[in-house]
Amino acid sequence: MNALGAVAAMLAKRYAEPGEHGRIVFWLDEAGDYADEVQTMFGPESTYEELRNVELIIGGDTPFTDRYTMTAQHPDRKFAVYLHGEQPAPEDDWLLDMKLAYAPTFSADRLSMTLTELAPDASEETKEAWLAVMRRTPQFFESKQQVKKLAARLTAQDDTRQLQAKMVAVLLGLPHGQHSLQDIWRTLLAKDADGDDDGIRKIEQMGLGPFHWHGTEAIYHYPASDRTEANRTVKDFKLWLLELAWNGFVSPGHDESYYAGVRRDFTGWCNDVHFRETMRHITDSASEDLDIPSRVAGMDIDALAAHGLYRAVDQALISRLLERLSTQSITDTEVQRIINDRTETLWYDVFAKDYQAIAAASALRATLDAVDGHIELQSPRQGFEAYTSHYFTIDQAYRRFRAAFDMAPDLDAPAVGNELEADYVRFQLELGAAWQRQLNTLDAWRIDGVANQWDFFRNKVDQPFLKANRKVAVIISDALRYEVAEEFSRRIEAESRYTASISAQLGVLPSYTQLGMAALLPHERLALDTRSASALPDGLVLADGRASGGTDNRDTILQDHHGHAIQAKDLLAMPTGEARELVKSCDVLYVYHDEIDKEGDKGDEDKVFGACERAIGTLITIVKKLANANVNNFLVTADHGFLYQRSELDAAEWLSEVPHGDAVWMKKRRFSTGSRLVPNEAFMTYTAQQVGLSNTPDEGVTIQLPNSILRLRRQGDGAKYVHGGASLQEIVVPVVAINKGRSSSGDVRPVRFDILQSTDRITTGQITVDFLQAEPVGGKVRERTVFVGLYGRSNDDDDATLISNETPIAFNSTSKEAANRHNRVTFMLTPEADAFNGKPIMLLCHESVAGSSARRPLEQKAQFTLRRDTQSGDNDLLDWN
Repeated sequence: MNALGAVAAMLAKRYAEPGEHGRIVFWLDEAGDYADEVQTMFGPESTYEELRNVELIIGGDTPFTDRYTMTAQHPDRKFAVYLHGEQPAPEDDWLLDMKLAYAPTFSADRLSMTLTELAPDASEETKEAWLAVMRRTPQFFESKQQVKKLAARLTAQDDTRQLQAKMVAVLLGLPHGQHSLQDIWRTLLAKDADGDDDGIRKIEQMGLGPFHWHGTEAIYHYPASDRTEANRTVKDFKLWLLELAWNGFVSPGHDESYYAGVRRDFTGWCNDVHFRETMRHITDSASEDLDIPSRVAGMDIDALAAHGLYRAVDQALISRLLERLSTQSITDTEVQRIINDRTETLWYDVFAKDYQAIAAASALRATLDAVDGHIELQSPRQGFEAYTSHYFTIDQAYRRFRAAFDMAPDLDAPAVGNELEADYVRFQLELGAAWQRQLNTLDAWRIDGVANQWDFFRNKVDQPFLKANRKVAVIISDALRYEVAEEFSRRIEAESRYTASISAQLGVLPSYTQLGMAALLPHERLALDTRSASALPDGLVLADGRASGGTDNRDTILQDHHGHAIQAKDLLAMPTGEARELVKSCDVLYVYHDEIDKEGDKGDEDKVFGACERAIGTLITIVKKLANANVNNFLVTADHGFLYQRSELDAAEWLSEVPHGDAVWMKKRRFSTGSRLVPNEAFMTYTAQQVGLSNTPDEGVTIQLPNSILRLRRQGDGAKYVHGGASLQEIVVPVVAINKGRSSSGDVRPVRFDILQSTDRITTGQITVDFLQAEPVGGKVRERTVFVGLYGRSNDDDDATLISNETPIAFNSTSKEAANRHNRVTFMLTPEADAFNGKPIMLLCHESVAGSSARRPLEQKAQFTLRRDTQSGDNDLLDWN
């Protein structure tokens, strides 16, 4: 029954009284609460059957007329005399005698009527307690909308604390079910971040201020009672809270356990991805008031790393890391640990690119430092294998460093960048010189024990696949050098049901596109096309006398082996059905992809590393496209690699000599071809026969390559990105073998972890638990972030209540040593834990659902029994949830 219905019922009782006393009712409503409804309550059209035979008189300026109507004109009818506004004094009241005769005057207390609407099923004790609150906060109930919204939230079991918390929730517009102190303060702080004090003003205006501040003091231990009314503000609470958080939630006389409740809620706000931007605004707004910039100015790296709330902290930490990197006074292990620990902090997303650039710079420094002194290679084969085992990691680290710095243009790190650039160029020169010493021992372009690129089709395609009646796709990515392919191999290996391995082969000389592409085709002989003058400057190549340039020519060659060729862009544009028909039509499919070389040769050479990253993604897409077209076996390879450095070359990196002979056909930065080129100590000079070409001696085909990593001077073309020579980066050609399996055993899975429980009891306000990452991250085992906390449950049907801080743990260690994969977390019990004293409580783990704010529970859990003395005085305010 709503409030108006309750009034009608009470009036009906009055009219049901026998005799004249039940004929007339004087209704006094000074405040005019029912002025709008009274017109429709009486008369034949009334909703209330008991009042349809009652006539309404609105009292006012015609008391004599009203008296005449009721006593002389219609003495048998029933009347309701509605009186509102200020009433006359008794000596001036011309209806006083009638009021006394038909006493008592009816009065409908709006709050009492509203209470009936709010809690029709509540006990009388609950109604009495609620009414006391309502009389202290009458302004709230003047709004019908507020009353309606409150009624939708209340239950008959709610006590006065829950009533008031839900009243505050209505004022703040919180979603249904949200009325905890955490919910309320989250909203108030969000409004404060927007410069809006409307929320707290409403709470104060509606008379709920004392309840709100007392609850904040009791649960969060904010010293509201020590503040004057003028200083008891959202801003003051914010500054108190942030200062407390800065100090690790300890204060003089109180340890962490005392502030466990506010710590839990504060941590929850910081960890909530949907609230992080607001928290950043909040901390930004308080930074100057709390003198954070001055505080961080004198802090060292370790002290800064312990804080994560303020922009100024991250700015200072980034500056200190760069300083230490510049002076080489910090290890890479320390840098990676500090940056890894930042990933869950408030400002990491804002500074992520800067941190990633620093991490990449530190990794490059560590990789360079691992090259101990002078590089000395023992043989051509050992040099080749040394590159594929470890030297390639320096090129890879340099690429990541340059790519990361490009993504962080605002990072002020010229000293670090310039020093690393110089050291990398020095490494390239030293490795180039060491490799050159081994190349000087060769009389032909082959290395015993190393596969040759020109044998690719026979050894990698025909023997293991075609002769075994197994279909295979060959993806050739122009300039996919070994270190990029190695990263691609690891990335595809991390995909579900794909397995990948990488090997290397000795690329052709010169290491340029036309020859490298031809070497990958089925053939018996390769030769430079010297049949026409127009072919020579382009370096066209014949495979068994047939043109090998272009997709159509390659397709023709492959058709002899029941194969086809296609450009990657055309394959990716194909509908799946059409791609399946193409795959069905052949035993081997060559797919040509050009992203790296296109950028390096024809685009912006300083963007070539960005092209490498894009190429890895595109190659994964190509593999998956082919897998959907029923291909299970893949080979990913390249025509050649490349050299690259970001800095301009200095004089020592240029070759002053120029090739000359009967004719110079091609003159590139890293090689020349011609007829009978004159040998010169500045070059490696090879005949066609020495590099495996079938051109006859009378053709005079000669190839010259600058020693080491030197470049030839010529007009046009870039000088930073080059290929064609014999450096390891150019001629170590990758072959990534991939298989798409059918078994779920090849699926990617999250890393496993265990809870190492050393006790089953909690006897104090905190407990530390050890979590062990059971295995290294890598390959099919991916990292994960898990949220852990202690929970209580009153019975099996209740939702679990978080009774401690909730902490994210990043299980992302790649270490093979179990001792390096431990994570220790200290849980501080909140005051809510007192309700579960003597009962089992659970350590529960949750994980975020990708693309959602939802979390899924994990199977890992631990049970404890809480047994401790409780002397908390806060229990009377803990039922807000």
